[in-house]
Amino acid sequence: MEPHFNIWFETDGEVATSCWRMRLLASIDEHGSITAGAKVMGVPYRVAWQKVHEMEERLGLQLLDTQTGGPEGGGAHLTEAGRDHVDRMRIFCERAEQSIHEIYLDAFRPHSTI
Repeated sequence: MEPHFNIWFETDGEVATSCWRMRLLASIDEHGSITAGAKVMGVPYRVAWQKVHEMEERLGLQLLDTQTGGPEGGGAHLTEAGRDHVDRMRIFCERAEQSIHEIYLDAFRPHSTI
């Protein structure tokens, strides 16, 4: 048994960002396009685009710099604000995961029978 979680932050009752959405942004940046990043995350392009759009709108930040296709092809990469957001969320999510793992061990570690 292992704990799994997703933490999200809301603005006016709507999801603004989450650990999963941070990983989506990082995947898009790493793979150079929303299509490729979405594929790695196992979601359709439309879902990925919608989640990015929601984050940008609700956070009030441009997270991705996108170029439409053409002879050179399209692409997407994090803006400076996007990179800062991903870096901060990565730290937060990693620390939360460590804490949850520690809580899990405290709660479910087998008791010794001495």
